[in-house]
Amino acid sequence: MFGKWFTGTISNPQNNDLVKLWTTTEEKQLKKEWTNSPFNHSPSLKEKDMLAKIRTKTASLNRNNVTRTQAYLDFYLKHPEVHWSFLAHMVSRNGGWNMTDLKASHISTLISYEKASILFRFLEKANHLIFQDAYPQLLLYEKSKNAGRPLFYLLSEFHVSPFMNPIWTLFLKDNTKKELLTVSLIINEQNFIESNLLQNAYFQQKVLSSLTYQLQEKLGFTLVLFPYRKASKTLLTGLGVQQFSNLSNRIEIGKKLYVLLFKNADVLQGALGFSKEKSHTGSREDYLPAVFSSKSDSSKIYSPTIDAAWADFDHPSIVPVAWFHNIEEVLPFFHLPSTLEPADMEKTHLYNLMKLTGISELHGVFFDK
Repeated sequence: MFGKWFTGTISNPQNNDLVKLWTTTEEKQLKKEWTNSPFNHSPSLKEKDMLAKIRTKTASLNRNNVTRTQAYLDFYLKHPEVHWSFLAHMVSRNGGWNMTDLKASHISTLISYEKASILFRFLEKANHLIFQDAYPQLLLYEKSKNAGRPLFYLLSEFHVSPFMNPIWTLFLKDNTKKELLTVSLIINEQNFIESNLLQNAYFQQKVLSSLTYQLQEKLGFTLVLFPYRKASKTLLTGLGVQQFSNLSNRIEIGKKLYVLLFKNADVLQGALGFSKEKSHTGSREDYLPAVFSSKSDSSKIYSPTIDAAWADFDHPSIVPVAWFHNIEEVLPFFHLPSTLEPADMEKTHLYNLMKLTGISELHGVFFDK
């Protein structure tokens, strides 16, 4: 039930063919640009005004999981060539469901309030940090697109890794490179939270090494779900996942989720239809109202909204740790599986709920130590 991008999938590629994301010429050019020293630019008064507006908008929309999730969708609807933004929207929905699970009736009896609060802070911090890094990139792309010239030399003003500058510049010139941009953003964001969250000693001890976290992974409760509309029904696909603490695994699952969402027409159009129809609240009632309810007095499983479950969290500002030091470490990730058949995840989801209900009486033995 935790995290944003994981691995250990239930659904596997139907073949082992890997799609290369760049030409030999593009690869050489990117390597050359990555090797060059970052360009130091002093923003003009006009650029400073633009940067201030981007900071203000990012801070406003980074208020909580609901505002972030909606911001990703709104950007994708304006700029559908930026596939990552819709992928981020769908995965951020899962982030919200994970947060509210900590106050849901099927989970809240399993862990103490203190542990639930720590886990919420961890999930919220990951969601917040990724938006803090990614959303200014999206807005600067929008500004570059409108201006008809690249403005990505300004990415350093937001402490964005120099890894992304040549990728965005290439994409602005050739927006058929959608897969390359998406994979690059996945690589960037997962390295970003690795350096700025997962290596934090407090969360290493309190979350990743905790019995609560390890047990839920071993029992197979971690799912990333993509609800999508087909005819008059809402169906569920996604991946069952594990090993959040492994950076390479998180990158690979991000890539598989991308293929699952964008390389299956029914899933993409259905997920888009669902997202437009159902505003994200954080309650699992959004996609399965027959089982979940956001009302605490319902006979269904109580799944609160974000607003009802958690107050907005005031994150202290940080200067991010730079992560991009070795080109060779990122090169193996620039490919995608050619296909990923969508699995029906509704039965798996309901089975996991049954298992959770069945072990609720054991919480005093396993979870409160």
